Amino acid sequence: MRTVTVGLACSAVLVVWTLNVTPVQAQSHIPDFDGVWGRDAHNYPKPYMSGNSARNATITDGYNNPILKPWVVEALRRDDLVEKSGHATVTAHSICYPESIPYVFGGTQIQILQSPTEIIMLFGDPGQFRTIYMNRPHSSHVVPSWYGESVGHFEGDSLVVDTIGLAVHPEAGSMGFFGTPHTAALHVVERYRYLAPGETSLAPRPRNDSFDANAVIAGGKILRLTFTLEDPGAYKKPWSVTLDYLPLSSHIREYVCQENEPDADLAPLLPTAGVPDF
Repeated sequence: MRTVTVGLACSAVLVVWTLNVTPVQAQSHIPDFDGVWGRDAHNYPKPYMSGNSARNATITDGYNNPILKPWVVEALRRDDLVEKSGHATVTAHSICYPESIPYVFGGTQIQILQSPTEIIMLFGDPGQFRTIYMNRPHSSHVVPSWYGESVGHFEGDSLVVDTIGLAVHPEAGSMGFFGTPHTAALHVVERYRYLAPGETSLAPRPRNDSFDANAVIAGGKILRLTFTLEDPGAYKKPWSVTLDYLPLSSHIREYVCQENEPDADLAPLLPTAGVPDF
């Protein structure tokens, strides 16, 4: 048995009490999300867009969009004009840079490696990873980075991940299919849970596009991710997206972004090394 001391400070009054819990009691409710998860769709829906598909969607009400501030609408429209002119849009994915949160959720496969102190997520499409540090606060001074600083905890059957410190890069802010411009104040909260029996899944039907449809584990649990973005410098209000992932028996495939880039506009922008890796 161990003793946990909890303190609350309110109006300069400190209240302290102790709770007696055993390690088994503290961990028994935590679900296991270990495994490979897939959704056979190279996009995700955005509540600020209107249209029947990702490719023909338009920004609802233009500069009067209820979610996006005008400068964000302008940036997205500029990217759209580049695409329509026949040139490739510079995005994190198109020039092989880290894809960041939540851009990377436009990919199709995630492998989760779970431990009591941290959770590692491996992303299949860009071949990248992130670390979620469990049961600790954010650092007092967060250094901005591509994936920011992510800390997590469990609330009942849900994993809650809080991310700040996401660096602002023009290539990460392009629309493409996934990105949305933001400022350094972007705050992302993710919630992961298993669907309860009888809940309707939002997962697209596997098409043997990004993974073998036969690798879907029949009768396996479906993992639901809902993420919410808040950024008062870019958005008029927070907005959320919900995605469902199917359990897979396959492994994440090897992916090397820099190889065989066919677009002449993008090739000069790819990161290169003076000495080959092998």
